[in-house]
Amino acid sequence: MGGFFFFFYMFFALATSIYRDYKLESEIDIFKNEINNLADRVNQKPYDLKYLQSDEYKDRYAKENLNLLNPGEKLLILPGSDQNVEQGPVELMTDILSPDSVLNKPNSEQWWEYFFGPTLSVTTTPKNIPNKFFEPEKTEPLAEPVEG
Repeated sequence: MGGFFFFFYMFFALATSIYRDYKLESEIDIFKNEINNLADRVNQKPYDLKYLQSDEYKDRYAKENLNLLNPGEKLLILPGSDQNVEQGPVELMTDILSPDSVLNKPNSEQWWEYFFGPTLSVTTTPKNIPNKFFEPEKTEPLAEPVEG
């Protein structure tokens, strides 16, 4: 009977030791993966900084967040597929939505037309763009304007 208890005690001690080793190895693997992820993030930081300081990022940020355009570019606002746009003569649409008539409206009316009005197409001129975001010697647009 004493031999049975001794065997049972040794088996239990071995099983708990193996389980602790398994848990320890899994935690070590988790920490190794975390270290590798942090090292990758640290190695990526110089590239991110270089991109954030580039002219391409500044131009993209000015367009997406500040709603600015380069000289000569056009802003096209297209209605969604669920909106119905009345087809009419192009002359009437361009008369109603001339750049001055759109840009001189209050901000709330511009948003109302953006969400509920017809399609807007506005060509900007350098007078409509603040000079602090664009250098004066760069007058060519980044991409070919879309003719619509």
